Amino acid sequence: MATTEVRQQINAALADRYSIERELGRGGMATVFLAEDRKHSRKVAIKVLTPGVAASLGPERFLREIAIVARLSHPHIVSLIDSGGTNGLLYYVAPYVSGGSLRDRLDREARLPVGDALRIAREVGSGLDYAHRSGFVHRDVKPANVLFADGMAMLGDFGVANAGAANAEPLTDGGIAVGTPAYMSPEQASGEQKLDARSDIYSLATVVYEMLAGKPPFQAASARALMAKQVTETARPLRELRPEVGAAIGSAVAKALAKDPLHRFATVTEFTAALDAGADDVGRYGPSRPRSIAVLPFVNSSADPENEYLSDGISDELINALAKVTGLRVASRTSVFALKGKPQDVRAIGALLGASVILEGSVRKSGTRLRITAQLTSADDGRLLWSNRYDRTLEDVFAMQDEIAQTIVNTLRATSFADPSEPVVKRRTASVKAYGLYLRGRHAWNTRTQQGVSDAIQYFEQAIAEDPKYAAAYTGLSDSYALYLDYRDTPVAEGFGRAKAYARKAIGLDESLADPHASLAWVLFIYDWDWEQAGAEFRCAIELDPRYATAHQWYAFLLTAQGRHEEALVEAHTAQELDPASISVRRSVGWVYYYARRFDRAVDHLDRTLALDPTAEETSRTLALALTQQGQFAEAERVLQDALQLSGSGGGASTYTKATLGYVLARAGRRHDAEAVLQRLEVQARAGYVSPVAFASLHMGLGNADRTLDYMEKAWEERRGWLVYLKVNPMVDPLRGHPRFESLVNRMGL
Repeated sequence: MATTEVRQQINAALADRYSIERELGRGGMATVFLAEDRKHSRKVAIKVLTPGVAASLGPERFLREIAIVARLSHPHIVSLIDSGGTNGLLYYVAPYVSGGSLRDRLDREARLPVGDALRIAREVGSGLDYAHRSGFVHRDVKPANVLFADGMAMLGDFGVANAGAANAEPLTDGGIAVGTPAYMSPEQASGEQKLDARSDIYSLATVVYEMLAGKPPFQAASARALMAKQVTETARPLRELRPEVGAAIGSAVAKALAKDPLHRFATVTEFTAALDAGADDVGRYGPSRPRSIAVLPFVNSSADPENEYLSDGISDELINALAKVTGLRVASRTSVFALKGKPQDVRAIGALLGASVILEGSVRKSGTRLRITAQLTSADDGRLLWSNRYDRTLEDVFAMQDEIAQTIVNTLRATSFADPSEPVVKRRTASVKAYGLYLRGRHAWNTRTQQGVSDAIQYFEQAIAEDPKYAAAYTGLSDSYALYLDYRDTPVAEGFGRAKAYARKAIGLDESLADPHASLAWVLFIYDWDWEQAGAEFRCAIELDPRYATAHQWYAFLLTAQGRHEEALVEAHTAQELDPASISVRRSVGWVYYYARRFDRAVDHLDRTLALDPTAEETSRTLALALTQQGQFAEAERVLQDALQLSGSGGGASTYTKATLGYVLARAGRRHDAEAVLQRLEVQARAGYVSPVAFASLHMGLGNADRTLDYMEKAWEERRGWLVYLKVNPMVDPLRGHPRFESLVNRMGL
């Protein structure tokens, strides 16, 4: 099939979602088109498999493998957004990475500076190592599959490589195979099917060789001859082609290019570490080094464990200060705090978070005396770059934070980084006492428990009493009252009213803060049902701070409620890319896929989220709903029973879990068991408040349409946020077309 025909066919099939603009490139496996997401106005790349390859793979295998590969989430791996098949064509969609490919750069420059080559190898190696640890072998590492986003190298095309692996055959001039002859390992060129990580190491080494030497290790007139050389010939030593390359770097590349896999490095990390060890002086590579840092939670070394709020707060403030440094990428708070209390080697942390340097420290408070120790370590080889100890009074905490941030920037300038800007200090309060109370409030809020949020409200109120113009403390109050509703099964009006008022107060005090705009947007969306203004506030928050993952996460829910699923998925995945360790963000991705009725993808994401935190009831409920839509009633019941067992006697939150269990039992045809759950909830409601959402869900499963609608009306009177998803929630499909239901949807402006 000609490329023009392919373009016409894929354009017709995806016209409602994507507008094909032009061809980006083609190869033996696929053709890539640049397209625009019509609703979100975001560029994407659509890769359409060559018809012969598609026929060889078959749609079932391809889509299954793509779904598995889509679970890979790493800063140096190009993520997958969507996939599908139409009229014999198989395709998948990825973000459009606008910085071009390594192939493009090599075509322009031939040979790269040594520092650039090592940086690219390290970044690609980081993503590749993550994939290997996740059980994947790429099979097609080559310059065309290394893309650049804001100067960072990212590895793409996992989808085709993995999907085609089982069907691959040794390449002939007219045949179909997975891999590119110039970069194939000897075992791959020989047609071996059981390839492991060492095959990818060989391919990465050929890429490094080409970056440094200006050409790959082997060249030939035909694919067959080239593959023969991969199996039989030894590459010319790098230093003969590039004398300034150190002997250690040449030796590392030679080892990675060994014909026998057993003679190569065992892992990609070992290979890239050997390359870095060959650098005479890390500073010589200047601007080529990656500009990324992870601030790990400082350790509370005080005698009083309650002083942990201070160590966590100082970590937060340093993250915030460094995040404002132009030219410096900072790992998110959620990602680094997920590692709290889990000692790991800094090299492993660097690979996990995509950071090249790690800041660690401790805080000790004794009376009014404060001791802070801090050290900066290279994530590449574990070398200590800088360390210091500060002995001051608590009144000097602001000055110490500023000094540490400035010292970090100066250290990075003197070692492996380009010239980052000065840290921008925007002091939110001049009161050390108010600051301490604010830190206590955020520490309590981050526990995400009913008691923690209740304590946070008190601390934020005390901070405001000390400094009535403390905008961040008002934002904390807004977040606390909004979150409090998730942990207390109570009417929502008072809580959301306060959340909105405090968010507006914070904006009035400092409109440049992204956080209160996002907090206000959430209330406007989930309680006021003001779709237009909520969207405007979310977009404002994202414009003020594009790296604020929570704004993208919450905006995804608004887009979902409006049925704008493709835009919602883009925002949800953006939040996940910004905060890959966040359980809440990952669960949100599952929710968005659920509402988009892509239940397989929802289950994939929610399974992984539940594995990270088996105690999160909301994750269990969402997973159970997705499984129920697939007809997997027994598995859904098991997930919910496990959640109830972990929660013990349960509280307000488990009310929804019990109701969801009743819904699942009813859908499975076990009406008697479902009605027993309903009776227990009715007894509980006589003793205290139970949300009408719980009863609506259970009656929905039982098929009691009128009772379901009665409770929906009560939920409408209370302005329960569950109703915003009526347009897209698969659970309520049996009610669509019912006059009372349609009236409710219309009243909500959906």
